[in-house]
Amino acid sequence: MSKRFLYVDVNASFINPTRNLIPLALLKVGDFRFFGPGHVSSDVLARGLKAFVEEEGPFDLVVSNTLVLFSDSSDPARYAATLRAAYAYQGAPDDLLFLPIIASQFSSLTCPRVALLLENDFYNWTSKERDRVEACADFFIGFGEEFSPFQVEMPHLKDERFAGLSTDIWANFVRNRREQIASLLHFVSDAEFHITPLSLRNEPWSVMGVQYHARQVARDVLIAEGLQPIIDTRLRKFVSLLKKSGILRGEKRWVQKALNTDFSNRIAATRYSYTCGSGLMMPIRKFFEIPAAGSVLICRPFAGFEAAGFRDGENCIIAEPQNLAAVHADLSGDPERAERIARAGQQMILNRHSLSARADDLSMIVDAIADGQFSGSSWQNGRHRLRARSERSVA
Repeated sequence: MSKRFLYVDVNASFINPTRNLIPLALLKVGDFRFFGPGHVSSDVLARGLKAFVEEEGPFDLVVSNTLVLFSDSSDPARYAATLRAAYAYQGAPDDLLFLPIIASQFSSLTCPRVALLLENDFYNWTSKERDRVEACADFFIGFGEEFSPFQVEMPHLKDERFAGLSTDIWANFVRNRREQIASLLHFVSDAEFHITPLSLRNEPWSVMGVQYHARQVARDVLIAEGLQPIIDTRLRKFVSLLKKSGILRGEKRWVQKALNTDFSNRIAATRYSYTCGSGLMMPIRKFFEIPAAGSVLICRPFAGFEAAGFRDGENCIIAEPQNLAAVHADLSGDPERAERIARAGQQMILNRHSLSARADDLSMIVDAIADGQFSGSSWQNGRHRLRARSERSVA
């Protein structure tokens, strides 16, 4: 008998495309049903999650995320308003008031409960977030320990304005619950791949999103060399102006799609693109978006960079931002090498971090959980693998 799964979420898109791709990835996994505001009718929501499980189940496991699980039971109306301001929500506005009830009922389900955490910034978790997610889920999908260093392992954290907000809560959490952690990273859609060769790209550099210190240095170094990099501010500033003036009210899916398309096209117009995961060494989505767009990824690496499949000089180039002039000279002097690196990077993303690849990873995870065989997962040499039961920790 084939397995059946349930995903509890809000039908709402976000500016970070990972969130918007998750439902499709789950559908590729197998028989997933959806429950939550915007996914079912108001009447079905009012009857509750438990009633839905009893009527539509049984389910081999149920998955949700912190948009639901962290909902505020003390002030549901305020939480709903905050959500509508940040997400393009598809559903009746009052249906969002059910979220705290749904979260409570999720916590009391008897089938395996999985918290999908790919949308989260883990760096500033406190004991409140840790305790909440521990109380409502049995297994957790997010950045594993190979991608979650401690603060003392972050030499550039001091350069960031948000350094004081950083904690080791998540880093400790994934180590203390190793056998319950499925280690997964961001992924990209097929639409984000561009195959235009570097020789036909008019611009040399892009440095997208310059709020992190290394990217600011990279931008300044390139400008000083007369290599004005492409950045992603024009359309975003225009949209921000429309929102501030009241002309554009609330989040719109078409606006999010326009911004993300513009972002991808800007990278695809350049031969080389620099990024970093901030002083936190996070595996942010840009590490995957840049190679997918066919640009050479030049970067300060994130924690677990090689575990995720990146190889310096083969499918990317590791460089400190102050050294970009030398990197530019090397790549410009050997365009065939640059092309090889760009193509290798794109192929690696397609093989390991595309929508289809991540669906395969998720399928492996949920099948193991449903079968009672899951003991954690990790990345090694660009491959995601389940941890064998013989590797169980004794701690």
